[in-house]
Amino acid sequence: MLAVLMAGGSLAWAGGPTDYVRGILDQVMAIQKNPALAGEAQKATRAREIRRVIQQSFDFSLMAKTSLGASFERLPSGQRQDFIDTFAFLFQDSYTRMVLNFLKQETIRYQQERQDNGQARVNTTIVRTNETIPVDYFMHRGPKGWLLYDVSVDGVSILENYKNQFAQVIRTQSFDSLLSRMKTQRRALP
Repeated sequence: MLAVLMAGGSLAWAGGPTDYVRGILDQVMAIQKNPALAGEAQKATRAREIRRVIQQSFDFSLMAKTSLGASFERLPSGQRQDFIDTFAFLFQDSYTRMVLNFLKQETIRYQQERQDNGQARVNTTIVRTNETIPVDYFMHRGPKGWLLYDVSVDGVSILENYKNQFAQVIRTQSFDSLLSRMKTQRRALP
């Protein structure tokens, strides 16, 4: 999955949505191409830097709320925050690993940008030697600037995938089971 590509960025870019996405991708590519961070010995440092960019670029509260749908509003506030924190940690870890593994020397073409009512979508294409992959970034404007809340890779929404998976676990088991599984996964990470 190349959703990895749109992983981090600085808190707020002065420009529009395309500038914001370009800034994120430029930061990630600079980390990946930095000769001082090259090689397996520097992988943990690259991961830490990429994760920092991701932390600043996504609206984890909105993503967590959307991924649970109506179930989110039924949770007590402490459990909501616990879910947001766990979701954010796991998303950052997963996305960092994707960036490290898949985004290296690709060319990114910036295409159409659409804005409406504080929401934006930026269409890009990742060009590799033998393939092109459409990647669309979805964001909203908050008090500090743009923040990503979804990425669609080749027509597949990351947030929609979470939503479907979480709904299935909640439907067949329970929210507590979902959160317990997520916390177990979190504890297993370095």
